[in-house]
Amino acid sequence: MEDLSQYLDEFLADARDRIDSLSNAILTLEKIVKEGGSEEEKKAMIDQIFRDAHTLKGTAATMGFMKLSEVAHKMENLFDLVRGGKIEPTPDLIDVLLEFLDVIEGMVDSIEENGNEGDFDVGELFEKAQKFFERSRPVEKAASSTQPKEPLTGEKTPEEAGAEAERTAPSGEKGELPRYRIKVYFHKDAQLRGVRAFLILSDLEELGEIIETKPGREIIEDGKADVDVLEFVVATEESPERLKHVVTRHPEVERVEVEEYHPAAGQENKTYTVTVYIQKDAPLKGVRSYLILQDLQKLGTVQRTIPDTVAIQNGDIIDGHYFKVLMVSNVLPNDIVKIVRKHPDVEDVKVEEGDSIEVETKEETEKSRGPEQQAEKKAESKPQKLKTVQTPKVKVSKIIKVDVSHLDRLMNLVGELVITKGRLEQIAERLGDRELLETLSTLSRLLTELQDEIMEMRLTPVAEVFNKFPRMVRELARKMGKEVEFIVEGADIEVDRTILDKLGDVLVHLLRNAIDHGIESPDEREKLGKPRTGKLELIAKRERSHVEIIVRDDGRGIDPEKIKRKAIEKGLITPERAAEMSDEEAINLIFLPGFSTKEQVTDVSGRGVGMDVVKDVVKSLNGTISVQSEVGKGSTFILKLPVSMAIIQALLIEVQGEVYAVPINNILESIEIKRENLKSIGGKDVIVLRGEIIPVIMLHELFGLPIPEKDEFPAIVVDLGAQKVAIGVDELLHKKDIVIKSLGKMLSHISGFAGATILGDGSVVLIIEINGLLGGGRSGI
Repeated sequence: MEDLSQYLDEFLADARDRIDSLSNAILTLEKIVKEGGSEEEKKAMIDQIFRDAHTLKGTAATMGFMKLSEVAHKMENLFDLVRGGKIEPTPDLIDVLLEFLDVIEGMVDSIEENGNEGDFDVGELFEKAQKFFERSRPVEKAASSTQPKEPLTGEKTPEEAGAEAERTAPSGEKGELPRYRIKVYFHKDAQLRGVRAFLILSDLEELGEIIETKPGREIIEDGKADVDVLEFVVATEESPERLKHVVTRHPEVERVEVEEYHPAAGQENKTYTVTVYIQKDAPLKGVRSYLILQDLQKLGTVQRTIPDTVAIQNGDIIDGHYFKVLMVSNVLPNDIVKIVRKHPDVEDVKVEEGDSIEVETKEETEKSRGPEQQAEKKAESKPQKLKTVQTPKVKVSKIIKVDVSHLDRLMNLVGELVITKGRLEQIAERLGDRELLETLSTLSRLLTELQDEIMEMRLTPVAEVFNKFPRMVRELARKMGKEVEFIVEGADIEVDRTILDKLGDVLVHLLRNAIDHGIESPDEREKLGKPRTGKLELIAKRERSHVEIIVRDDGRGIDPEKIKRKAIEKGLITPERAAEMSDEEAINLIFLPGFSTKEQVTDVSGRGVGMDVVKDVVKSLNGTISVQSEVGKGSTFILKLPVSMAIIQALLIEVQGEVYAVPINNILESIEIKRENLKSIGGKDVIVLRGEIIPVIMLHELFGLPIPEKDEFPAIVVDLGAQKVAIGVDELLHKKDIVIKSLGKMLSHISGFAGATILGDGSVVLIIEINGLLGGGRSGI
């Protein structure tokens, strides 16, 4: 059997995508039902769920993870009740379906860590599912007078299965059940026919008794049914339409034909061993042999071949001369011979009654694939033509999956090139060589294009994180007895993978706080004249060189006075300091370590851990966070994050002879300030810029350096979220692409710096993190 371990990483990635898609589709379906959505919307969600469940089930079976495939199949059967209108997707059913997803996700995690699905006890979960099957049975009985009975797929007790086996035994007692011949035609470019055939067989078994299959049942169950057409004879009470529907829902199925099956009187199935001899010098032996095999499959059930069907198709037959087929058919031996002999290059055909295929020993089989056989194949006149049979099936994907570590390494190398480019620019400026400058200009352009391409490769839609939250919000809301409408916008916005990895934890804190602290209970909302259902929004949008992530709720909002009282109680601020604070400054106290307004500690919040973590993570991402809140109307948290963190544009500034870098995305504009234009408000310098009052602070003061007495100095205007601030410096140098380097664990506690970079001359320059340096917009600025 083919070694599929090389596809494991791709399987795991696809499985996680399917789990996310299933989770969101199930929750969307619940929302559609709750809000009275259209039947078209409901059907679209159900179809999506079945597509994802089928794909997950099929790929798991392909990879040999049959436990995972079984759980996915059971979940699909449960949802079949919803599609059939036998039960409604109630919150209880949704809970069970999500539990199935939990088990599936746990199995996927175990496969990634240990290489197997792990030891999951699904007995209790299957019992929960069984209750829904039992609940649907009275509906089936009531409907039996007007429509054919639709048995529950895959949910027969051992007693029921035994009784059914007796009713539908192959002995001729099956007469009371109608029989149907089902022909399944695959698309010509179908890639997983063997797996699809196995899954179709499994589905049909749950609807009735399989009487006959083409190719043989053993071939299908081994996943080796790589044929264009499948045939089944099934004894069942189901309607032809139902049978057709069950089969056509499988991917890669082009069409399905269902017709009543009436075997000819007096004809009995017999077992034959058919030996087909092909002329040794015949060209295209694989094509000839495979066409003969297809004709034999049409005459009955092929149970076994020597060599296997793949080898026959490739022309690797025994001694380059013959192959054997064990089949069950009601066609007479002479008729079998006539049908085979109509093919060109057939030297002889022998049809023996009974199973004589065992005389082909393992040694002989191996010999048919051994070195001698290969040497004989190479000596044939036109061996290369055999490959043309396989050519139409070969498809090269235009998409490849690359481990993130490779992209990280590539980005690091580009970062080193950026540093080297800076060095070359300095050398060129010093030498003044025109040819060198022109060559360097071309190099710079190519390097910029390379940098942009690699950064584009690292961009990932925020949907990868956002898709995790609908379920989390639903479970938290149900747990806390609240009704929440969760709205997600801008999930297609892309950010760097590094930022995305850290963004998840930040949003978890913000969303949990919104549900716990912000949104009121349904009864409380009614008393306040609000809708019973609270609204929680998660929005992503692109703004110039950064991305904004917005978390907004329409709950009770943040009360500045309550925040002040709690801060005083915890000793975080003095009463005098609280009296001086504005409402915006008071609200920003929620970002202090250990701060919480929750009276009771729960597993959701109240431990004083969360918002300070949010601020630290946003700061480490070289971003900002701001809060807008109105008591009784809700709160809005706005995160401004760079699109990429690896290589950024920065403005180099100088203070007391030292050079520093300020990320461009933090800077709104640069201005020249004349000292005579400075005003004083509350003992603090401000400037009026286009009618807006902006505080002015010298970077020297923040660094504890003496402030020079200048009549005029340059400044950069930055946005702290809650307010703008002008920061004075000695000199503005120039804009430059820089590579962010970490300060390391020893210096990670120092606030005000996002890292360091290396300039072209080898000097190390610190990168200023504005929000941390200015204390997050606290009073005094």
